[in-house]
Amino acid sequence: MANNGKGEFWAFIAGVLTGGIVALLYAPARGKETRDIVRATSEDLRDKGEEFYSLVRSEAEKLIASGKEKYTEASTLGKEKYDESREKLEESREKLEEAKEKGKKKIEEVIEKLKKEDKKHEKESAK
Repeated sequence: MANNGKGEFWAFIAGVLTGGIVALLYAPARGKETRDIVRATSEDLRDKGEEFYSLVRSEAEKLIASGKEKYTEASTLGKEKYDESREKLEESREKLEEAKEKGKKKIEEVIEKLKKEDKKHEKESAK
């Protein structure tokens, strides 16, 4: 798998540091001057590293906050949709129950009518 250039970045940084140190050590300067340059360079690099770290941390915190916000929005929207669906399902269930009861009543009415008609036909047949 690719490591998205992370190893290449750190190899580059190590190469820059190594090259800088070697260049300073071979420079035609006295030991104290070279040590002062190395110290100043390392302090400068440390400061830049801290700035870079602060920047990366700040951006990461922004991304995390944005992610949490989007998660909350999605969660809220999902819950609202769930509640709406559940409410519609409950309404449909109630309508179905009403239709079922109406259907039963209608069937009972039809049975009563048929019984009356049957009795009527029996009386007429008996005559």
